[in-house]
Amino acid sequence: MGVTLLYKVNGIPAATVATTAETTQNAMVVAVATKKEFRNQGLASQLMTHLMHHYFTIKNKHLCLFFDNPDAGKIYKRLGFKDLGTWIMAGKK
Repeated sequence: MGVTLLYKVNGIPAATVATTAETTQNAMVVAVATKKEFRNQGLASQLMTHLMHHYFTIKNKHLCLFFDNPDAGKIYKRLGFKDLGTWIMAGKK
């Protein structure tokens, strides 16, 4: 369950954003990507803005995400995302 948005340029998929793990109050943002030749044009930011509007205004839900790319983090923070703390993950030994 979730939403996927795709930005095409001349019919070619250029950027995408999606959500998953949707609950009654939240959804997790995943699959934020821009094809290399279309980067630095604001396409993923435009999709994120539409996704945020859809969830905040229409669905009345919060969004969360995880990232390990500092450049992506700058974009998310510019769009209004805030750091809430540190997550701890457990893995199989």
